[in-house]
Amino acid sequence: MSNLYLDGTKLHHHLESVQRWLKGELIAPLHVEVSPTGACNHRCTFCYADHNDHKLGTIKRDVLLQLMRDMGRMGVKSCLFAGDGEPLVHKHCTEAIRVGAESGVDMALNSNAVLLTEEKAREALPHLTWARFSVMAHEPGLYADIHRTKPEDFQRAIDNIATAARIKREQGLKVTIGIQQVLLPGNGHGVPSLARLARDIGCDYYVLKQFHHDEKNSGYAGDTAVNLMNRYRAEMEEAATLSTDTFTSIIRWHTFAENGERHYKHCLGLPFISQIAGNGKVYTCCPFFGDDRYELGDLNQDSYADIWSSEKAARVRKWVETEQDVSTCMPYCRHHQVNRMCWSLKNPPDHVNFI
Repeated sequence: MSNLYLDGTKLHHHLESVQRWLKGELIAPLHVEVSPTGACNHRCTFCYADHNDHKLGTIKRDVLLQLMRDMGRMGVKSCLFAGDGEPLVHKHCTEAIRVGAESGVDMALNSNAVLLTEEKAREALPHLTWARFSVMAHEPGLYADIHRTKPEDFQRAIDNIATAARIKREQGLKVTIGIQQVLLPGNGHGVPSLARLARDIGCDYYVLKQFHHDEKNSGYAGDTAVNLMNRYRAEMEEAATLSTDTFTSIIRWHTFAENGERHYKHCLGLPFISQIAGNGKVYTCCPFFGDDRYELGDLNQDSYADIWSSEKAARVRKWVETEQDVSTCMPYCRHHQVNRMCWSLKNPPDHVNFI
């Protein structure tokens, strides 16, 4: 039986940091998401970063490795390589994963897997807590249409993921390997087929999530999460039955049904999650990569620790927390579930002792 939890927040497992935050203390972020590069080998139709045209740049090797070491010294718990580009485009991605893990940070990778050679897999997998691979369709033609790439990239990605799963088994590694699909208007019919494929090639899990729509991007002509859920409910329910003793098929039902609605008035989760773009700049959150108003600092000029504790960072976080109209933000943003919990802690309901 899987112990994975992908449909909410695990913030309640870090109560010491939460208590310090409630007291107004500066805390190290629990989680940092890093975009090693803004460059990408695909141009997916649903990409939230299209408005930047993947031109924010690439973090220099020495800056990236120093960031990994700084996070370890600060007490950052986890780091995900993802962001506005394909992490494996960065020539030193796997080296940085190793350095991060050696510095005491739980490391993870989100990738389209096309560039995941066996050599890179062997370098990265022993140092990863998990690796999640984005595959948006169950067959080459539709895959190419959504990823806006060559049809042969589909089989290349699947073969590379299968190789990663084989290396995990052969070496007895603890890394969790999964395939993630975003539900879109044109791919729902293939959800069960892709879940079966993930199981057959040795993945630990398949997960279906909702689409993150950012108004700054004009290329998506889709539908709401709840409408798509209702349209493809039969396929989603079929996929949910495919779990075995060694494989879990996860449909994020709760998040779909929530439909991106926010019941909090302010963004309070910024102290817990940090996001860094391919230009080496630290921002409040990835939807605002490239927007100077949301920049906390520049790793090309200052250390991550100095940026995080700087007056500028405190000022920008406070501005977002008090002035940002969250109703205009991208639905299902990375801070959403954390914001829900933080809002409840800051604005408790009546009769809290009746648990």
